[in-house]
Amino acid sequence: MKALQPAASPRVRQPAIVPGSYTPQRGISPIASGILFALLIVGSSVRAGAQDLPRVQVFGGYSFTRFDSRSFGFADPSNLNGYIFSPAFNIIQGFGVVAELSGQYDSKLNFRDVAVGPQFLYPRGKTTFFGRFLVGDGRSFVKVANGEGDTTRAVIVGGGMDLDVTPRFAWRTFQVDYIHTTLFQEKQNSFRFSTGVVYRWGTIKQKGHKAPAQSP
Repeated sequence: MKALQPAASPRVRQPAIVPGSYTPQRGISPIASGILFALLIVGSSVRAGAQDLPRVQVFGGYSFTRFDSRSFGFADPSNLNGYIFSPAFNIIQGFGVVAELSGQYDSKLNFRDVAVGPQFLYPRGKTTFFGRFLVGDGRSFVKVANGEGDTTRAVIVGGGMDLDVTPRFAWRTFQVDYIHTTLFQEKQNSFRFSTGVVYRWGTIKQKGHKAPAQSP
């Protein structure tokens, strides 16, 4: 059975596997494991931060994904553009829970995900570094001929940096995520870059540290 090709055909077939040529692989790649290890180090040292953190963060902005579409039969990875929306609730100083909803698109395929997981924060001066590990659902639709879609588990490991603009708002200068999926029974290792605005509400006070006044 031939792999899916980005060309018209009477009937779209999902990417096929040549018998004996594919062995399903489970787990996360060594790249993601290294990123996760680095994030855990950041999380373990979060007490070194000397400033207060917001109780609630809501991030929204632009996202660019270098999607691993070669497993679908494309000659090269696909460049997808779209949005990301990510609310977070910080439970204690330096640790919280974050969720995300995102979608990235081009003329031949798209990728969307909904995921949730822990987040670590490390404030330094007017910047806040963060790392996160999310698990959820990822879906891709390949727009060739009649089209074909699939949904699978998505594992996301990443981090980035926020720069304070006002007490209420910050600019997410960058967020980089590694995304692991197994769509159409083939594994994909994709990377996403995001930037945008973060709205912050509430304060988690550091012991012995007075919270800065916030404007209405």
